[in-house]
Amino acid sequence: MAAAGAGEPPGEPCPDWADEQRMAFLFSAFKRSREVNSSDWDAKLAFWAPLVLREAARRGRLAFRPRELGAWFRRKGAAPLGLGTVLHDMARRGLIQKESSFAASVDAGWLAWSVGLFLIKPLKWTLGSLFGNNAISPDEAYVIVERIKEKAAEVLQLCQNSLEPSQPVVAFARLQEVCQSVCADEKTFCLCLLQLQKEKRVMVTEVDGDKIVKFSHSPAKEVSAVTEVDVGVYQLVKCEKTLTQKIEALAQEGERCMEDARSHLRAGKKNLALKSLRVKKRTDKRLASIEAKLHTIQAILDRIYSSQTDKTVVEAYQAGLGALRKSMKDVTVEKVDRLMDQIEQFCETQDDINQTLAGENLNAMGDEDELEAELNALLEDAPEKTHVLPDAPTRPLPGSPSVKLPEVPKPALAPP
Repeated sequence: MAAAGAGEPPGEPCPDWADEQRMAFLFSAFKRSREVNSSDWDAKLAFWAPLVLREAARRGRLAFRPRELGAWFRRKGAAPLGLGTVLHDMARRGLIQKESSFAASVDAGWLAWSVGLFLIKPLKWTLGSLFGNNAISPDEAYVIVERIKEKAAEVLQLCQNSLEPSQPVVAFARLQEVCQSVCADEKTFCLCLLQLQKEKRVMVTEVDGDKIVKFSHSPAKEVSAVTEVDVGVYQLVKCEKTLTQKIEALAQEGERCMEDARSHLRAGKKNLALKSLRVKKRTDKRLASIEAKLHTIQAILDRIYSSQTDKTVVEAYQAGLGALRKSMKDVTVEKVDRLMDQIEQFCETQDDINQTLAGENLNAMGDEDELEAELNALLEDAPEKTHVLPDAPTRPLPGSPSVKLPEVPKPALAPP
C-alpha cells in the first residue's frame, strides 16, 4: 500500500513527547520476561499500542509495515526499541493482523488476479536493534482490523447508493471506479472487498475472464451465491453496452460517408460520391441490424427486471399474509361474540351501580307530591290578567290625512 502521509512532518505524536525521562523509559527495550517486571510491560504496551493506531489513522492508513514505525516515531535520531513486542501483543488482542493471514482467512482466489498485490514474501529479518528479539519481518504488512471494518462499511454504503438494485452483479473495474472517492488505490479496495466477503456482504467470482462482484443491497441480509441468472444478467448488460458503443460508432461512420459524398459532389467527382453513398447504405444496414439486436436485449432485460419486481411483491404479500395469520391466530367469531356479550353485561351492571350510588330511587314518590303541591301554589298566587284593547276609531284623527277608513261591521245580534 502506498505510504499515505509519508511526507508529513513528524510533529509530536503525544503530549508526553517532550518529557525526556518518560520518553527514555518508553523508548527502552522490554524486559526479557514479563514475569520479571510486569509493570514495565504493561506501561509500555498501554502507551505504544494506542499510539500506533492513532498515528495510522492520522496518516489515513489501513495497513503499515513494521519498518515504517521507526520513521513515524523517530525522536532525536533514535527509534523506539521493542516495537516487535508491541505488534505481537496487538496481534494477539486482534487489533492488527498480518496482511497475508487476513487474505488467507477468506476463500478469495480472485486475489491472484490482482497483480500480486497480496503475494508478499517477507524477508527474514534478524536485526534486533529496532524490534527486539522477536522474529518479525520489517516488510510484512499488517492491517488494522477496526479501520478495515470502517472503510468496508463505507464501500458497501456507497455501492448500495450508487448502483442499480436491479443489476445483481457488477464488473470489478466498474465497482472500483465507483469507490474511487473512498478507496485511494486498488489495494485498499481489495482489502475492503476481503472484509465484506468475510462479513458475507460480497461475493467475487470470475466470468469469461472478467471479475464480477455481487453485493447485498439490503443491510439486514447476507449476500447470496452468484447464480446462473446473475451471470446471465451480467452478460446481457455487458452485451447491451457493447452494442450501444457499436451503434454510436456506426452512426458516426454514416455521417462521415454522407459528408464525403457532399464533398465529392462539390468537387465534381460523381463516382466517388456514389461510392461514399454505397458505403453509407451498407453502414445503415449494419446499424439497423445492430439496433434490432439491442432492442431485443433491452426487452429481455426489461422482462427480467419486471420479474424481479414481481417476485419482490409476491414475497411481500406472503410476508404480510403470514403476519396477518399470526396476529389473528387466536381470534374467532365465537370469541368476539362472547366478548361483546360480556361487555354489554358489564355496562348494564355499571349503569345499575351508578343509579344506586346516585340515590335516584330514594323517596321518589314523596318528592313528586311535594313538587306538584308547590306548582299549584304558584299558579294560585299569579292570577291571569286580561288586557282589554279599545275599539278601533271610525273617524280620522285630528291632523292626520283624510283617509276614509273602512267601516267595521257590527256583530249581528243573536235572535232571542
